[in-house]
Amino acid sequence: MKWDKFSAHIPIILIIILAVFFRFVYLGTIPNALGGDELHYALTAKAVFFTGRDISGSWHPLSALVFRYPPNEGQAELPYFLHLLASAPFPFSLFMFKLPFALLGTGTVLLLYAIANLLFGPAVGIAVGLVAAMNPWLVVMDRTGYEAAPAAFFYMLALYVVLKARSWKILWAIIPLLFAFYSYIATKVIFVPFVLAASLLAFFKQKRQFAKQYVILCGISVAIVVVFFLLFKTNPNVTRLNDIFLPNSSMVADQVNEIRKTAIQSTFLPLVVNKYTMYLRVIASKLFRIFSPEYLFVEGDQFFLPVSQSFFYWLDAVFLFMGAVYLFAKKKIFAWIIGLFVLIGTFPHLVNTTMGDFSIHLTLMFPFLVLVIGAGVAETLQNLPKRFFIPALLTIILLYTANVANFSVGYFGQYPLTGDADFPMRILTKYVVLARNSDKRVIVYAAGPGDLFQKYIYYSDSITRTNIPLLATRVFSQEIEFEGMRFLPCDAKKARDGQSIIVYDRGCGVKIEEPRTAIASLMDGGEAYKILDDSVCSNYQLTRYPERIGVGDFAIEKLAEKHFCEKYVSIR
Repeated sequence: MKWDKFSAHIPIILIIILAVFFRFVYLGTIPNALGGDELHYALTAKAVFFTGRDISGSWHPLSALVFRYPPNEGQAELPYFLHLLASAPFPFSLFMFKLPFALLGTGTVLLLYAIANLLFGPAVGIAVGLVAAMNPWLVVMDRTGYEAAPAAFFYMLALYVVLKARSWKILWAIIPLLFAFYSYIATKVIFVPFVLAASLLAFFKQKRQFAKQYVILCGISVAIVVVFFLLFKTNPNVTRLNDIFLPNSSMVADQVNEIRKTAIQSTFLPLVVNKYTMYLRVIASKLFRIFSPEYLFVEGDQFFLPVSQSFFYWLDAVFLFMGAVYLFAKKKIFAWIIGLFVLIGTFPHLVNTTMGDFSIHLTLMFPFLVLVIGAGVAETLQNLPKRFFIPALLTIILLYTANVANFSVGYFGQYPLTGDADFPMRILTKYVVLARNSDKRVIVYAAGPGDLFQKYIYYSDSITRTNIPLLATRVFSQEIEFEGMRFLPCDAKKARDGQSIIVYDRGCGVKIEEPRTAIASLMDGGEAYKILDDSVCSNYQLTRYPERIGVGDFAIEKLAEKHFCEKYVSIR
């Protein structure tokens, strides 16, 4: 009896093991740097932890609840609180920064399992959980500090509550829905449609009961959006509304004028080429791109991964088709509503002024495609004759193993060396710290000195309770002096004094013929930073390009000076 109880839990244990493994292995080293948006969250949370306000002293966390943001920022509200609880009380580290997102991502996998179980039964639930645990999109986003992980988790949690609860308990969904609303600015535009679709799905699942409660839930969601819009409009610093793509957007007018200028003039031209037809053309173009097999299963985009790996495995394409066939054959109403969820998930990108690929806008599309894929896997196996079940199961496991292995090589093997453009700045920070420890002065010339300075503050863990007032006067300056270092614009040339180490950012475009050291880009070996008058690493045996880098070498802050110099600083 005990074995029977344990064996019944083996599938969920396997789902948890896979979800945790792919989200936590090497979490402190891969990705090996933070992007700009992630960095702002970390610095603001640390300043709030010390002082109750951001670095500028003009913003406090409660402002986020009424959609006010720190200077020069306009990001989602909830991640500030996640970092305040998780990473702000500790020294800066990539692991602690990404920890809450990896935990939420693991929770999303379990929620997808639970939702599929509610809608389609345990077999589909297990398949969906396994697919979600290893899905490339979910794995990659759950290992970052971007808003995708909390948005996916809280929207899926709200959907689960709506589907599971009965009668007035349905209104408990308001709590995760509020968290979802604060998770990501882009998904605010689909908040009401999502709640409507969730209520519709639950209404049919509950055999058309509790209509009053679902209507009230939808009414509350509309009220939340109205309050948000009114508060947002009263913000004098608001700029994010300009990101909404509408027929009267300037880019639509520009395209209309361009076509009309190059076309033969006729009575019908304004009827065919106008801002509404052009707007629909752009929306259709985006929509076809989103659902193109090349984009979903082959290419992906640069925001997701710069290596050859897309959001899904090629095998997922087969089971996406099979899942759609099964759902429309056996669960037609559920199939239409899940298709509606998928379409709703595209809205943040369709109505955004971004014209190129930007997959994070599609955050809420991917979980529902995973549901369909998992249904395809389960139903394919269940509808086979018994004698073919084991061979088919082993074949699917083998094929998915090959797909996962290819993704793992790309993400854990290639991506750390080719993916993150900010990693050289982390190397530079270590170099500057070593110079500072030896009482050497460093001058860094950069196209964006303020941006580099903020990254330096993070990677060197230099923000303290006592120096925040000083940082407030430095962060938003063009010429920055801090602890014996200077961060200056490219054109602010100072005479070399022979005592200071001079560093030029690649963005400055400075050509130097004399011998020098450099911090190279791991992707192409080019000079990310040129170093003149180096007195930190020049006495070690330096190579021309970084080579034979292992996972342990990404723990930059822990490397000894000799190891660091010989691994990351090049002679030119």
